[in-house]
Amino acid sequence: MKAGAALLTIAAAVAAACGRSAVERAAPHPNVLLVTIDTFRADRLGAGVTPALDRLAGSGVRFTNARTAVPLTLPSHTTILTGLLPTAHGVRENGLDALSAAHPTLARLLKAARYRTAAFVGAFVLDRRYGLAEGFDTYDDRIPRDPRATERLEAERPASAVIDAALAWLEQSPATSNQQRAPFFIWIHLYDPHAPYNPPAEFRARAKSAYDGEIAYADSQISRVFTWLNDRGLTNETMIVVAGDHGEGLGDHGERTHGMLLYDSTLRVPLVIALPAGLTGRPGLTGRPGLTGRPGLTGRGGFAAGTRDEVVSLVDIAPTILRAAAVDVPGEMKGRNLLAPGTSVADIYAETEYPRVAGWSPLRGLTDGRWMAIRSSGATELYDLRNDPHEEHDAAPAQTATAAAMAARIDAIHASGKASKPTVAPDTQERLRALGYVASSLQPAVGSNATNPARTIERWNQFEEALSLLEDRPAAAVPILSRLASENRDGPVFQTTYARALKDTGQIKAALAAYRDAARRWPTDATLLHDLAVTAREAGDLDEARRADEAAIAIAPASPIAHNGAGLVAIDQHRPADAVREFERATALDPTNSSYWTNLGNARREVRDVAAAEQAYRRALDLDARGSDAANGLGVLLVESRRPAEAVPWLERAVAAAPDFVEARLNLGIALQQSGQIDRAASVYRDVLHAPVRFARERRAAAALLASLGAR
Repeated sequence: MKAGAALLTIAAAVAAACGRSAVERAAPHPNVLLVTIDTFRADRLGAGVTPALDRLAGSGVRFTNARTAVPLTLPSHTTILTGLLPTAHGVRENGLDALSAAHPTLARLLKAARYRTAAFVGAFVLDRRYGLAEGFDTYDDRIPRDPRATERLEAERPASAVIDAALAWLEQSPATSNQQRAPFFIWIHLYDPHAPYNPPAEFRARAKSAYDGEIAYADSQISRVFTWLNDRGLTNETMIVVAGDHGEGLGDHGERTHGMLLYDSTLRVPLVIALPAGLTGRPGLTGRPGLTGRPGLTGRGGFAAGTRDEVVSLVDIAPTILRAAAVDVPGEMKGRNLLAPGTSVADIYAETEYPRVAGWSPLRGLTDGRWMAIRSSGATELYDLRNDPHEEHDAAPAQTATAAAMAARIDAIHASGKASKPTVAPDTQERLRALGYVASSLQPAVGSNATNPARTIERWNQFEEALSLLEDRPAAAVPILSRLASENRDGPVFQTTYARALKDTGQIKAALAAYRDAARRWPTDATLLHDLAVTAREAGDLDEARRADEAAIAIAPASPIAHNGAGLVAIDQHRPADAVREFERATALDPTNSSYWTNLGNARREVRDVAAAEQAYRRALDLDARGSDAANGLGVLLVESRRPAEAVPWLERAVAAAPDFVEARLNLGIALQQSGQIDRAASVYRDVLHAPVRFARERRAAAALLASLGAR
């Protein structure tokens, strides 16, 4: 036994000998609150940035050596909710993979144990289409999205909106100590610390950096939930788990953000577990090896509060919660119960496949607490975390045996998992060939000598800088992306983003050529093919647009953006019935996307299905009350249905939301005229006459309508 290790009393030892720890023997089922804070570095907890979470850590257990399995949001949360490594659950990258329903999740298992379940997420990257909604009675992923880029994974809502929704759910289904009332499991995800960092002004003013301001803001919002629990006497009936999903580089090892490298700046995360007093029937459990808490501080649960320093993984969260809730842990969950006594240190595996998008080598890592090994293209780095905690000196040349042993373990773990290079089915290959595209693999091949991203991380930083410029100053991004595309010919993300920059700056012919070239090299990238379709449509080549979106659908039948694109092309080609089918498919796949519902309303109006069109418009407005296109569409539909007075407030809403929406302003005048409000109609028509010259059609119509009213 290590010197200074805490001892188990006889009661806890007996419990362990019987096969279940004292914690696992709890009779009541506690409420469970799981909070995940995106991009939360481990070193920000306990540093004065997060007062609410610091207080929670003081009454529970803080794990100082917790690590994620993947420094990316979707794969990491999949690991948290399944208790599986990415090699087992198969979700390796954001936006590309979805969890199979074959894997049991924390929500499904707790729901089966009669828990009420709800999730509230802060970013589109965790949209229900990626498989995490399974088992939740409520899965709130209502993320506002830009109609011009509905699939942008970084689309988010602020922590205040997430917490408002979560508290509303808790208020509507209050938990009590009444045993007839089912306990709740609620998962809250806050995305705010993710780049770009833009905290509310009051938090930025008090913080050392914008990143710290985002962390502090997230902390202030989650404290509202803690207050709610306390005010209703539920704190001592609720198990609380708070974790980061991954860290942030902030310049460490040259990485500004995360996803490309596997150093502790992005792998280590905060992890705090606080047990409810309802699980305190185990007075003998005072700690276990690695527990360094303050003597006598037992906190809210039956285990001592304080810190634990052994290496743990986010894969351990699901089995730990299930054990505390007295729910059997499925055999496929390989994570450990962190509340069980005598938990031994195990190898902690991590990986990132993300560098493939740049044509670089994926990375795999392993730590046993002392050593950290990172594999790339057959080479191994090794770091002595005890003497080199910042991983600045590669010890592999001096510790060849240790490096070789850890490399072998990494390779074995990776080889035991699911293949990350699926192929295209023969029938899909044939369909692609008929559309002019030929390929057999769904992912770009990366050579055995591919570049270690740690050697080229500055190029990635430049790429991220160009992405930021692309939002507001696309012309400034073009030369940067042109150079990066030239220097990284095997990186699909460099080629396609350069093509996007060309399109966004109006260089449609050059953009189309760049997309075509990329599609020849990576013909089974569904997103790339859809982007090609969008650009071809802008160039007026509707046949190519149709073929490219059909190819995207052949590869990814569940791609709502491709179905939406196919619907838009169908409208352009005067095939409204086909458009209706495509938009219906898009809304079924992505039911929280207001722009898809608006498009469906427009298509149904084209085929004269008035009731269904109105339903689609109203659904769009339920999702986005400021949706000017939907409000205009509904107004036009009501005017066409001889209900102009009902149309007026909707068209007024459209104009208020988008003052430059000249078509909606013209339609408002028509609705006012048809409802007998002649003076107001004339005033609106005069406003349209002052619109910019590019709105010649609307100006001509307004002049004619104004003339029809006489001299007013």
